[in-house]
Amino acid sequence: MALWTYDFLDRLGVVTHVRYSDGAYANHAATIEKLGYLGLKYVRDTAPKVASNLPYKRYLDAGIRFSMSCSPNGAAMTDASQVGEVLDRILARFPDALGIDYLEGPNEPNNQPITFGGVKDTKTSFTAVTAYMEALHAAMRSRPAFAKIPLLGVANYPRLEVRSDMDNEHPYPKSGAQPGPSLAKTMAGRTRPVVMTEFGYNTGPVSKWPTPVDEYTQALLLLNGVFDAVSLGVRRIYIYELLDEKADPDFKVPNLHWGIFKFGGSPKVAATAVRNLTRILAPERAAGEAASVLPQVSGLPATAKHMVLQKGPTTVLVALWNEPDIWDEVANKPLMVAPSEVTLSFPAAKQVRLFDPLSSDEPAKTLGPGTSCSVRLGAFPQIVEITA
Repeated sequence: MALWTYDFLDRLGVVTHVRYSDGAYANHAATIEKLGYLGLKYVRDTAPKVASNLPYKRYLDAGIRFSMSCSPNGAAMTDASQVGEVLDRILARFPDALGIDYLEGPNEPNNQPITFGGVKDTKTSFTAVTAYMEALHAAMRSRPAFAKIPLLGVANYPRLEVRSDMDNEHPYPKSGAQPGPSLAKTMAGRTRPVVMTEFGYNTGPVSKWPTPVDEYTQALLLLNGVFDAVSLGVRRIYIYELLDEKADPDFKVPNLHWGIFKFGGSPKVAATAVRNLTRILAPERAAGEAASVLPQVSGLPATAKHMVLQKGPTTVLVALWNEPDIWDEVANKPLMVAPSEVTLSFPAAKQVRLFDPLSSDEPAKTLGPGTSCSVRLGAFPQIVEITA
């Protein structure tokens, strides 16, 4: 059975840092505008500070919904009974928890240890965060506003078993590696739903970490990762991140180049590609039954994959993506990939359109009626739209 495109799009989000007031995220109108440009409404951020006056209502009015990373603060750091203070912080800005899809544990406690109830963790000991998650889950279930909101676990290395409703992961493939193997390894053996609250590629200067790629390769790998995540059953994947957070005119600070928009606001190739993807996949208004006969694909190279999506009652899409090695981490440049001839066969169609989401949301080619078509699949993903 084909996945409906509205379900696919419901699994896509992006990381923001609304609390950051000293960089690109301080311009809330611009941040909201960029989310609209992308066609995304799901963001992952951090719980508001005490007495925050940030304009979260503007985001909610724009239809934006949040996953919030939660850490103990104030009295909760010494008194475990005060665990609900983070819920109070959220409710002060999100009445009745409207606009909240998930709460999640502290962000990467192996990198950012927490203190809870008088216990201070280190980067290798996690007693505090384990106790905090148990207490936070209980506090959420005791409050009507949070009673049905899932609590995500903590993304940590090594993986932590903590009290939560869903797992939380941060896969970051290194050295320009394709995302498929990393995401598949992350999902192996899962028995619970998984949300990937961070996933991305950096476009900064050469460094040991993060290892960078160029903008075109970032876009290509991010789209491949999105297709991989959905095909593996990930509930939602949040691209890290929306904006390059601060100016770096000398191009010397690697961590300031995770964004899919540059600091000045212009879209990188990745932002344009995500925008094109959401437009190509935009569901048709009319509903209908799922297609009974799905397109068949042949000629895929060993590194390639495909996914069938249903866009409307008479329209299906076939997403094709390929994951050979495309980045030379020594020379810091892309590798060329020879295209393969891929054939799609399907019931009689009135029209077939081919899309290249890295280039445009308009069809690259339109074909007439038929029962098959050929696609030259190289390194970049392509989408075939078939209308019966």
